[in-house]
Amino acid sequence: MTVQADTALQNAPLRDLYEILEPITASSSSSSANFTNWAETFVCTPLAIFEPQNEYHCEVILELARREGKVVRVAGVGHSPSDIACTNEFMLRTTRLNRVLMVDKDKRRVIAQGGITLHDLHVTLAEHGLAMINLGSISDQTLAGIVTTASHGTGIDYGVMSTQVVSLTLLLANGSRVYCSRDEQPDLFLATTCGLGSTGLILSIELEVEPSFRLKEVFESRSFEDTVTNLRSHVQSAEHTRMFWFPATDRVCVSLINRTHESKRSGENWFYDSFMGFHIVQLLLFLGIYLRTFNNWAVLLTSWLLNDSHRVFNMDCRYLQHTTEWAIPYENTEPCLRELHQYFHAILADPRERLHFPIEIRFSAPDNIWLSPSYNQQTCWIGIIQYKPYGFNVPYRKLFDGFERILSHHQGRPHWAKAHKLGPEDFHRLYPRFGDFLQLLQKVDPTGLFRNEYMQRHVFGQPIDRRVFKRRK
Repeated sequence: MTVQADTALQNAPLRDLYEILEPITASSSSSSANFTNWAETFVCTPLAIFEPQNEYHCEVILELARREGKVVRVAGVGHSPSDIACTNEFMLRTTRLNRVLMVDKDKRRVIAQGGITLHDLHVTLAEHGLAMINLGSISDQTLAGIVTTASHGTGIDYGVMSTQVVSLTLLLANGSRVYCSRDEQPDLFLATTCGLGSTGLILSIELEVEPSFRLKEVFESRSFEDTVTNLRSHVQSAEHTRMFWFPATDRVCVSLINRTHESKRSGENWFYDSFMGFHIVQLLLFLGIYLRTFNNWAVLLTSWLLNDSHRVFNMDCRYLQHTTEWAIPYENTEPCLRELHQYFHAILADPRERLHFPIEIRFSAPDNIWLSPSYNQQTCWIGIIQYKPYGFNVPYRKLFDGFERILSHHQGRPHWAKAHKLGPEDFHRLYPRFGDFLQLLQKVDPTGLFRNEYMQRHVFGQPIDRRVFKRRK
């Protein structure tokens, strides 16, 4: 179903568009017009930042951009640790497009605006006895943000979170409103559910959910050798398995998460969460910048946790950080981890690199979303973090370069929301439908209204510096 653009709006005088948008605009001369991502690693100053309060405002913004020849970048809360949300032109913040529009408990469906955060969505779902099927480590992002980047949780039989999407309503570059699903305009649907915000502005998302459930998480400490030798057994021993690998000690904390009917309990306590788990760990991370011995801090985790689903799936990000994450075919996991093991032990001796781990290892099921890193493959996700304790910067580039070389060698696909160096020649090789994706973009956005610097660099191969928005301290 397609609703054509508002012809009255297209014929309105330019000054009328500016008058409509003035109350929701931060000018480039205002400090509020700066945009910084959550990790404080990228910053930009758009010509203007718009915060529309309704769909009509969105139509006006796109009409103004078309007339002025400007790019519009849609951004949520800015949690992506890359410059994917940055632009020097127009930015549309979805912070006020954050309502739940419909909940159908019987059909297990919810429709929400794209700007709602997962935290707020959890609250509304819980009021109706519902919950999201699977989640990642955090719920700070917007719903549209996790969909357009194919963000993921863990579970070898569970797809990335975009697979929970039933249908979408988009505002295209030409101002028309389009409904798409797997049955109606399926190409647009499969391109948008990991479309990096480039196919159109997501107005609403229909999501499949399930009745509220509790999860029980049990932690087991294993040696690295035991973990990789018996990987398949560990991964399949729970509905949702994730691993935290500490290379300095050759230990892996295996997290086994299953649905349960047991009464809700919590293994959390103030001493761990507020004192040991936050303040002491941050102090050790800070000392580890200067003294190697402080990088061998122990695994500070509870032995079990039983709570509402989103409280177990989620973890506190805690500190500012540099991070990258790649997805590899599941069958490549053991050889990849062994190669990483050799690399990390070699780099441990290098005083220029201070390792702030653990490395998080997660899993997902195959899907058919064109640019999903799990497209047509069971997937292992491997993520690396360098924390910035107390906001201090830490060396990470050499460490990340080696990590990325190894993951790429094992047919790795980078997480779209995280910084990487790949371009269109790489994606043609990694994604069988990448050519189809480019053709669809040419159809729905021929003038490049939604092509910000990130899209021009990584998808269209333009020579735009990867550090153009890099924050320098």
